[in-house]
Amino acid sequence: MPEEVAPGIYRIELPLPQNPLKLLNAYLVRGERRNLLVDTGFNRQECRDALCGALKNLGVRPGDFDLFITHLHADHSGLAADLAAFPGTVVYAGKDDGAAVNRLTDGPLFWRALLNDMARHGCDAELLRELETSHPGIRFGPSGKINFTDVDEGDVLTYGESELRVLFVPGHTPGHMALYDAKRRILFAGDLILGDITPNIPRWREMPDSLGTYLKSLDKVDALDTALTLPGHRNLVFDTRKRTDELRAHHERRLAEVMGILDGRTASAAEVAREMTWSMRGIKWTEFPAPQKWFAVSEALAHLDRLAVLGSVAREETNALMRFRPTGPS
Repeated sequence: MPEEVAPGIYRIELPLPQNPLKLLNAYLVRGERRNLLVDTGFNRQECRDALCGALKNLGVRPGDFDLFITHLHADHSGLAADLAAFPGTVVYAGKDDGAAVNRLTDGPLFWRALLNDMARHGCDAELLRELETSHPGIRFGPSGKINFTDVDEGDVLTYGESELRVLFVPGHTPGHMALYDAKRRILFAGDLILGDITPNIPRWREMPDSLGTYLKSLDKVDALDTALTLPGHRNLVFDTRKRTDELRAHHERRLAEVMGILDGRTASAAEVAREMTWSMRGIKWTEFPAPQKWFAVSEALAHLDRLAVLGSVAREETNALMRFRPTGPS
């Protein structure tokens, strides 16, 4: 059942089967003539059934709402192409992530190049082959290309009582966007801020320091007067500044952990990831599902990139393998 989290704003929980995130929070913002749906869930039947059932419960039909896609990941954009097929539907997204969503529909050649880029960071051929059929972005992405309407920092979308200012908050993805209702002090955060889990901050080729970029995005939302943050997954956040402080502290601990793992030696991102602490407790690294290994290596790489920017580690590339070493005395 949809949950009214503020007047005219409803949270719709969409299942993410066999995924550690468990659920996606989509949000419906009621308007006078049209409504706005923030994020869509995977392109799979479980999400489609849950979304259609919730909208029917609210008396909203496909074609009665526009879409706002916070970022490119398939759990947020997967059903966008199907929903955009209804006449009059506008699909908003940041320019960079909207373009990325459409590139991700180009098929196996594009994905193979993207996955193989991680081979130079220690991901083995077997893992990369498995990802070609198991990566959620490949399995559950949009059914086709989408005619996005680009939004940028400062744009305002008005639906009913909500005047939603667009915020550019990259880091989790290169073009992540959020929405802020200043009058009601509500932040639609996507995966910028999650309440009881930490967002995955991966390495992106477009960003030499995705973690540093993410931390600056947290600084941006700290400057807002926010009473309620609506995250893309799990529980709502009622003390946003406390949560952003917790997220910063988490990454400080992560950076220290990575330096401890290196401890005078040289290692690839995959080697570092195998020794990091992950929330999938009780499961050995060899038992991690392939997508979780992918996300773990990419997050390890983001932290190594941050340490390189800070001057704490240096990169060394030999035989098409990138490795990292501490710059201080061994």
